[in-house]
Amino acid sequence: MNGVDAKNRLSVPAPLRETIETRSQQKALVLSPAEHSPCLVGYDVSYFDRIDARIETEFSGDFGPGRGQKSRALYAMTEQLRYDDTGRIVLSPTMRDMGELGGTALLMGAGDYFEIWQPELFLTQDGLDPRMVRTVKSLLAARPQ
Repeated sequence: MNGVDAKNRLSVPAPLRETIETRSQQKALVLSPAEHSPCLVGYDVSYFDRIDARIETEFSGDFGPGRGQKSRALYAMTEQLRYDDTGRIVLSPTMRDMGELGGTALLMGAGDYFEIWQPELFLTQDGLDPRMVRTVKSLLAARPQ
């Protein structure tokens, strides 16, 4: 769990940065609002290759309005952000708003992507694993006030 300061800076944990750099050979990540949850999702920059493949598979040569709508939904809502040597990114006000982030952000790995949640909002989600709930509550309790 990391703070988001008044300048919208957020530190990406070292293990996530190592994974991102291993996959993409870059100190950059892609952020987007999640499609089905009130959080942000992050990827290494090879995410754009996966978007291209997804669109090509779904539309295979069809360049009609459906392809354009899907492309806009997947590309236009993303931001590519470089991080500095300490792992800090600067969230745009729009991205911070889309993730409903306040002063604290919960970053969680989720396979080939990671999520950034406002921790209290995360705890309101249905069907959470009780271990995850305990972990997040513990992290919140440990944060300096």
